[in-house]
Amino acid sequence: MLLAGLVVFSYGLILTLAPAVRYHAGSERYQFQHWIGVVVWGLSFSLLHFQTTRRLPDRDPYLLPVVALLTGIGLMTIWRLFPNLGMRQTTWIAVSTILTFLGLQYPAYLQYLRRYKYIWLVLGLILTGLTIFLGTNPLGAGSTRWLRLFGIHFQPSEPLKLLLIAYLAGFFTDRLSAYNKKFEALLPTVIIIGIALLLLVFQRDMGTASIFLLIYLAMLFTSQGDKKVLWITPILLIPVAIAGYFFIDVVRLRIDTWLSPFGDPTGASYQIIQSMVAIAEGGLIGAGPGLGSPGLIPVSVSDFIFAAIAEELGFLGASAIILLVMIFLYRGIKLAIITDHSFHRYLTLGLIFYFGIQSILIIGGNIGMLPLTGVTLPFLSYGGSSLLVSFLGALILLTVSNQTSSDYPTRRIHQPRYAMIGFLLISVLTVQILATSLHAFWFNSPLAERPENPRWIIDDRFSKRGDILDRNNQVIITNLGDVGNLQRTSNHVPLYPVIGYANPVFGQTGIEAAMFTYLRGKTGYPFSTLFWHDLLYNQPPQGLDVRLTIDLELQMSADELLSGQAGTVILMNANSGEIITMASSPYFDAGLLQIEWENLVADPNAPLINRATQGLYPPGATLFPFIISAQPNLLQIPEPESRLQSVISDLGCALTLEEDPFSWQKLVTNGCLNAQAVLAEEFGANALFDLYQALGLFTAPRMHLMVAEPAVPDLANTDVLYRGDDHFLVSPLQMAMAASAITNQGLVPGPRIVNAVQNPSGGWITLPKLQGNAYVIPVNTANQVNTLLRVESSPYWQVISVITDENDQPITWFIAGTTIDWQGQPITAVVVLESHAPQIAENIGQSLIEQAIRFADQNP
Repeated sequence: MLLAGLVVFSYGLILTLAPAVRYHAGSERYQFQHWIGVVVWGLSFSLLHFQTTRRLPDRDPYLLPVVALLTGIGLMTIWRLFPNLGMRQTTWIAVSTILTFLGLQYPAYLQYLRRYKYIWLVLGLILTGLTIFLGTNPLGAGSTRWLRLFGIHFQPSEPLKLLLIAYLAGFFTDRLSAYNKKFEALLPTVIIIGIALLLLVFQRDMGTASIFLLIYLAMLFTSQGDKKVLWITPILLIPVAIAGYFFIDVVRLRIDTWLSPFGDPTGASYQIIQSMVAIAEGGLIGAGPGLGSPGLIPVSVSDFIFAAIAEELGFLGASAIILLVMIFLYRGIKLAIITDHSFHRYLTLGLIFYFGIQSILIIGGNIGMLPLTGVTLPFLSYGGSSLLVSFLGALILLTVSNQTSSDYPTRRIHQPRYAMIGFLLISVLTVQILATSLHAFWFNSPLAERPENPRWIIDDRFSKRGDILDRNNQVIITNLGDVGNLQRTSNHVPLYPVIGYANPVFGQTGIEAAMFTYLRGKTGYPFSTLFWHDLLYNQPPQGLDVRLTIDLELQMSADELLSGQAGTVILMNANSGEIITMASSPYFDAGLLQIEWENLVADPNAPLINRATQGLYPPGATLFPFIISAQPNLLQIPEPESRLQSVISDLGCALTLEEDPFSWQKLVTNGCLNAQAVLAEEFGANALFDLYQALGLFTAPRMHLMVAEPAVPDLANTDVLYRGDDHFLVSPLQMAMAASAITNQGLVPGPRIVNAVQNPSGGWITLPKLQGNAYVIPVNTANQVNTLLRVESSPYWQVISVITDENDQPITWFIAGTTIDWQGQPITAVVVLESHAPQIAENIGQSLIEQAIRFADQNP
């Protein structure tokens, strides 16, 4: 008892300090309300210890301490999760203690329990039956398995377990010897069990029905019934389970969830996944009392209290709970073997089966080893009816153990079946310890890293995420609020399609998702720092700042230029692949997601999409410069009319051309699609396919952003390859990379938007690109095309095209880049507008690339 008191006192002390630790605060955060539970628990078990010492001097010395320890851990867990329920559980402990105390005063109650077993059982069945007509639910919704009396809810099926065990113990003692254990002797028990099961099935309380059936079969076997019970029982249960699966939806749902626990992670499987994730989060030693997030588990104080304990006390704490249950069962089986009173023996066995089977079912359900049953874990789970029955069961075991003579070794009754059943129960619990270890160790990472694990949301509230900065260390995204209520805020809202969001309901996107581990301090720190923060706070250290390649000043200009248009703008360093601007319009405000989500999802303009990387568009005549680069000999023909006689009357240009003279420069820069198709056909479909593939138009770029997979055309559909129409889709980012080959001597750069991460010492560590560079176009050819497409008196080249997508929506492209005589870093620009607006696209693109050039001149 001293050990139990020390454990519960220590638990209470840690819960007092935990909020201050979690909030990195002082004494103002200390919690004291749970000490009401500690005091009531201490007084209750001190009273019971005193009374049992006085009234039951020969009792089993281990039973009451085990009950005290299990009850104390359960009580502290409930207080930690829901203080209002902790207060109620404390009250039920006091009530249960009073009734147990009265039982200790009158140990002759066992005689009345046996003598009036029929009356008690009928009373229990009547109360259970009343729930069909008068049943209620404390929550106001759900199954109606409770009765309400004087404002107090109690569940009749809980005391019915105890009354049924008493009935079976008395029946087996009184009747079986007289009938020589024939079936006619068992018929009354079969009828009674059948009535109880029908009542429970009608209530859809399949968990309790399973417990009743298993208790009955176990008592039948240990009462020297036919050994066939052991192997006939599973055979009979199989058709029962099959019938339940097809005719009872609750059974079907639970079996489906058990067989496929990850099949519906946000629906039917949500409970079991959260339970297994909690065990994985606990690891070896747990998050620490008050420092985990077991409140994320549904029904964590009742059905899933084992998982809640495992998260905060770890595998060691969960194993200790199971070991305590094993000790309790072992002492009970030993008591049944040594007692010389038949009624006491059967009563003890029934109680041990009740405690053991119910514990196995609920622990097995928590770890995914067995289907969920919805029953409580004795002594630990929240619930007055369950706790009261568990206390009364412990009272009976204490009383029986006291009445068992201390000289039992000389008169021990050899009961191998008792040992067999006891060994079976303890073996299953041992397997459950091993299964728990699988979640806590071997499958820890796959479970903890599942997208259904929302604990990162809690971390974000308590531990600052790193800031997101532009290339000049200007803050784009930072944190606001105090510890416990931290939130993200942006200094440039239009950039949210690129930056993304981290929302507890809608998930994570953009840079926030790609740089998750750095921004949350899970990567970049020494192991020792991560270890101590996890051990002391169950939180990662402060997140590391991330620096992007974005230039915030140019980004603001791009967003302003794009305002009012549906489309995207990209400005890229054609040599390094660094993204200087990436604008997507329309955009959203991540701070208003909770309010605007439904409108954002329903908006046909798709503001949640980053059009630069996730938008896919037919490239049309933007392919023209690449087709020209593949046939450099064409540039030697001064008058292209001779090659374009078939389409000379309709060149399909984005902008109107002067009829005479035509030139390759005018045809390409003005996006003459029909002219492109003629030259592409001459080049050949196979050669074009290889060219597009080399340019990266068939492969999603690799970078720290979500990028859409392009729609690759069928090689047999040659017209698509020639014209770049709606069965050939690429992202603006892909086009920016390909266009960089014209800008920078044939080089297609790997893209980069995340430049560096600030280490804990304040220095910056440059992150490697996820995709390398590739030379695709010969240098001389690329320079020839660059010169050909140059805008007169300007340091850049450009191409404009218009193409219609599969929905007859016009798509306007503008691609441009600095010329080969530009002395600064080569720059490529891409503008896509979801409208027929070549002049607007040209104005946006030219304005942006000219700003970039001026900026480079001012900041060499």
